[in-house]
Amino acid sequence: MGYEPVRAPLSAALVPGAIEAETGDATTGGERSSALAAEARAHFVIPARSVRKAGRTILRNAPLQIALFFLPLIWIGYFAITSSERTDAVEQARSHGNSVAELFEENTERIFERVDQSLLVVRALYAQDPMTFSLKFWSDKARIATGDVVQFALIGLDGYMIETTAGYSGPPLYLGDREHFIRTMSQSEDRLYVGKPVLGRASNKWTIQLARRIFDLARNPAGVVVGSISIEMVGRFYDTAKLGAGGTLVLRNADQVVLAARGIDAGSVLGQRSPNRVGGELGDGFYAQYWNENHPSRPDRLVTARRSRLFPLIFTVGISEREIYSRADARQKVYLGGALLLTFIILTAMLFYWRRQLALDRAQRELREFASKFEDALRNLPQGLSMFDGGDRLIAFNRQWIELYGLAPEEIRIGMDFREVFARQTAVLDVEAYLADLKQRLTQSEHTSNTVQFPDGRVVYISYGRREDGGWVATHEDITERKASEDRIERLAHYDSLTGLCNRNLFKERIDQALAKSGASEAPFAVLLLDLDKFKSVNDALGHQCGDALLKQVADRIKAQICDTDTAARIGGDEFAVIFAPGRPAMQDGAASLAARLVKAIAEPCHIDGHPVVIGCSIGLALVPEHGTRVDEILRNADLALYSSKNAGRNCFQVYSAELKAEADQRNVLEIELREAIWREEIEVFYQPVIELGTGRVKSVEALARWQHATRGFIPPAEFIAVAEAGGLIVELGNQVLSKACRDAMTMPVDVRVAVNLSALQFAGTDLVDTVRFALAQSGLAQSRLELEITESVFLADTQENLRTLQRLKALGVSIALDDFGVGYSSLSYLTAFPFDKVKIDKSFIDRIDRSETVAVLKSIVQLAKTLKLSIVAEGVEASEQAARLRALGIPLGQGFLFSKPVPLADLSWQGHAPQRGRQAVA
Repeated sequence: MGYEPVRAPLSAALVPGAIEAETGDATTGGERSSALAAEARAHFVIPARSVRKAGRTILRNAPLQIALFFLPLIWIGYFAITSSERTDAVEQARSHGNSVAELFEENTERIFERVDQSLLVVRALYAQDPMTFSLKFWSDKARIATGDVVQFALIGLDGYMIETTAGYSGPPLYLGDREHFIRTMSQSEDRLYVGKPVLGRASNKWTIQLARRIFDLARNPAGVVVGSISIEMVGRFYDTAKLGAGGTLVLRNADQVVLAARGIDAGSVLGQRSPNRVGGELGDGFYAQYWNENHPSRPDRLVTARRSRLFPLIFTVGISEREIYSRADARQKVYLGGALLLTFIILTAMLFYWRRQLALDRAQRELREFASKFEDALRNLPQGLSMFDGGDRLIAFNRQWIELYGLAPEEIRIGMDFREVFARQTAVLDVEAYLADLKQRLTQSEHTSNTVQFPDGRVVYISYGRREDGGWVATHEDITERKASEDRIERLAHYDSLTGLCNRNLFKERIDQALAKSGASEAPFAVLLLDLDKFKSVNDALGHQCGDALLKQVADRIKAQICDTDTAARIGGDEFAVIFAPGRPAMQDGAASLAARLVKAIAEPCHIDGHPVVIGCSIGLALVPEHGTRVDEILRNADLALYSSKNAGRNCFQVYSAELKAEADQRNVLEIELREAIWREEIEVFYQPVIELGTGRVKSVEALARWQHATRGFIPPAEFIAVAEAGGLIVELGNQVLSKACRDAMTMPVDVRVAVNLSALQFAGTDLVDTVRFALAQSGLAQSRLELEITESVFLADTQENLRTLQRLKALGVSIALDDFGVGYSSLSYLTAFPFDKVKIDKSFIDRIDRSETVAVLKSIVQLAKTLKLSIVAEGVEASEQAARLRALGIPLGQGFLFSKPVPLADLSWQGHAPQRGRQAVA
């Protein structure tokens, strides 16, 4: 800013001769010159004085010093942070580039390894019998030409293509001029050759060529087998790599020839030996990272290069400099705005501080009003306030403090001793001990607090602050309602809001406490886990409100069976637990007796809103310390015992034993082996025919999964199907059986249908309709020849959604059959909920067909089926007498060991099936 010359009285004060000039008196030219010179000196003297005055003001005022200190600090911080952000951005880009390159390498190697293994398999199969070898046959059987593999091809020694999986049917193709054929045949060693990408003459697609030599029976070279991989695999990986704008992915072979690329013009570099730094940067190593700068046609990039240890491949990942710094540049703008804002705030604050200096006089006057304001604050403070000096004498208080402690205002005065004051209240009984403890704590800390409770239940929180003279100031707040809220929150955190029992967290804490007590006094205890049987059915049928009422009754029955020293908890939706501690002499017998009483008590009928309800419970029991000394171990063993109770028929209890853990371990091993068997497609599909009882003709076959274990032999379906459902493998297993059954059906007579069982989990786990549609399309099987069998378990969960899925399946044209008809709770209701095509009468009815009441039920089912226009199949027909009775009842179709046991596809007979004599043993 500039300075104006001072012309009026100030200039006159500095130069006395100027007074006359200003008052209009006559002056000479020399006097006027003297006045002008004095005025010029004042122009420079005033700013100098102002600067010195400003300097002294700054030195006397800490806020101004702080402001001048923070202004450069802000800008230093701005430049430091932005620099650090750009450095961090580069490090993050290096890490991301390395991660993407590793994933790119792993993904590509996995594809190349699978193709190379397929090439070795084809070569081995060809060497066994070159004259009859069919590449198409083995490709379809082993399904090797899938995914990113476009085709496999055999090229003879003369360079002509012998066979391809691409379905080429034109004139013979000469491929002897292809680089991959020439280089593979010329290799001195028998190894995989990765050729440059070519446009396939048979497949008409750009592919990367992987080639190996093939040999005849005498180990003489017989040509080349080639696997073609689509270059689109790089594109699919690029779409998931998140390299941002300008990012690149390039795959090269050992000769630096570009095999596939994304993020650059692939047409200009594909199949070309692209000049770049990657070879020099990698050298003999397997990893390099460098900046690719100063390229005239593209922005600078951070390039990560990796050399494959398994194949002659080089992988490069490029991230553009603009993408690397994009977030840092965006944040730099934010930081710049923040720095400018802080600078503006500091300068504005300095301006306001100068103005504040002008108001100091007013502040002096305001100080005189402080005393009255302090009194107002004391009167209007929401808390009570008291102040005592170093001699324990009262020096300040307010009305709220007096009312809080129920003191008489006329009896309290300044100067009273602490003991005298509190002798008149009822919250603290031993005032002397309270005062001594307070002083002790104040000597150790400037602030302390305490909580006192009045006989009427009120709770007061007191916060003490130490004063310089050894006294203290205290605020007193009535926290009765807050304390009650905290207690409620504490209870909600440890107790079940519905039943009032302990929740899972508190139950585990109680087990920890019992373990600590058991370790100190050798006092054993038991843990019981209870799971309600049939609770879900009640909850679904009567609603959640009735379900909650039922849970409360169960909790009351549990509490009625245990002692005050025991602990009951609700640890899940319909799961309860008990800690039982009767003492060592009666531990096991007492725990077993309690479990039996609980099973009996819970099994007694309940009445919920006028509805009679009967449920049961399964109980698992673990003894401590015999069955564990850690919380997780105890609960796991009790859960194993609970699992055993459920398998034993429910509504009972089991005590943990080592055999239960062995069974659980065996189930885990079986699950792992089943997962591997499914992955290796070792699960076989057997077929059991459905016979027309009048003619003996095969009308359909039911596909059944069978597992012949390599070491354990035949494993019953009832065993491994349950493991598949529990382990989440049933969807993959079911899809595998469905696909194979559809393919096998194409080899059967056209008038024979194939039936496939569906699990309820297949409805929830995948898009079942798309799976069925794909299986039909892949096999070419007509929709009318596929029959899907379900049980009522499909309707027990998410009924509406499963009904919509069944309707979509029906719309495809496949048939839907209700299996195990007659054994469920609501079979008739399901027949009206969905238009089934067929019902399969459960085997339990056929076993009792000699009883009159069973015959009556079967007649009703036949009449119902005729009314609803449903086909009927009798399952489990094992005797010719049963078949005769079924025909007499009008049941046209039968299935069972009387006609055929489940057999492989090759053993199926399509001739008329005359009933076999007697019953056959179950295989």
